Amino acid sequence: MLERMRAMLVAAGLGTRLDPLTRELPKPAMPVGNRPIAWYACDHLARNGVSEIVVNTHHLAAELRSALEPHCPDSVRLSFVHEPVILGTGGGVRNAWQPVDGEDIVVMNAKLLFAPDLGRALEAHRQSEAIATMIVRPLPAGSGFSAVEIDAQDRVRRIRGLPRSASPSSSGLSPRMWTSVQILSARAHRDLPESGDIIEQAYWRWLERGELVASVTEHAPWHDVGVTPRDYLQANLALASGSVRWPGIAPDARGVIADAHAELGTGSRLALSCVGEQAVIANGASLTRVVVWPGAHAGGELEDAVVTTAGRVVAVGR
Repeated sequence: MLERMRAMLVAAGLGTRLDPLTRELPKPAMPVGNRPIAWYACDHLARNGVSEIVVNTHHLAAELRSALEPHCPDSVRLSFVHEPVILGTGGGVRNAWQPVDGEDIVVMNAKLLFAPDLGRALEAHRQSEAIATMIVRPLPAGSGFSAVEIDAQDRVRRIRGLPRSASPSSSGLSPRMWTSVQILSARAHRDLPESGDIIEQAYWRWLERGELVASVTEHAPWHDVGVTPRDYLQANLALASGSVRWPGIAPDARGVIADAHAELGTGSRLALSCVGEQAVIANGASLTRVVVWPGAHAGGELEDAVVTTAGRVVAVGR
């Protein structure tokens, strides 16, 4: 448990890779299993004892706030810090977090469907006295993800191939993929940039000067909804199919997650789909692997698609 610990959700991206979906909602507010994707991080943090979460915002900030606040667990004090100009993954953390009494902070990306063992990660972080601990996972074969290279003691030696001076040879190093979840010590704050990338302007510098950056390898399912519309659909299907289980999210025998206030028309056929609050499915409609946003109307035969509140039908290639 992470009692009395604060956390931050990084949520200020533009979401251009998910266009046209992000014309209506920012990535962290987009529904996954009929909850804003950022809710999953809030829920997981709350169930691990975090009592305060700060969220940075930029694109469609009001929409994110109105989507997330009603779903935030009662045990969590939620606050928002707006960035009129995006400060980046390093500057955003520095701007939103002011350490109190030497506290550590958990930083999670708000676009993840992911439930890492935070207690184990925090214990490893504190035992190692690292300036930062990265939660990583095995690097998928053939993936385009940049590698985090760790040694036999789980110490991070290189990220994206740099710095070369930190470890002149890759011999004995194992590649991992960063999950975008990290624990930062209070002393890390002074090294964070006013704006810019946290890897390039903080982590590389820590490694250059010999600071201990630790890692914890996690094997829990991990979905990033913010890469492509297909990734967004896959996160919904992971919950609908039961391949990812989450407390309070219960698909029916068809693999359908339908809000109690959705209207399912007579003779409609649904499989592996999510239907949001006050959405309307037409009589006789057939939906397979479809996400229907709150208030949207869907009809006809649809497969591998997202139907938005504004009426957009976005086909998602398999």
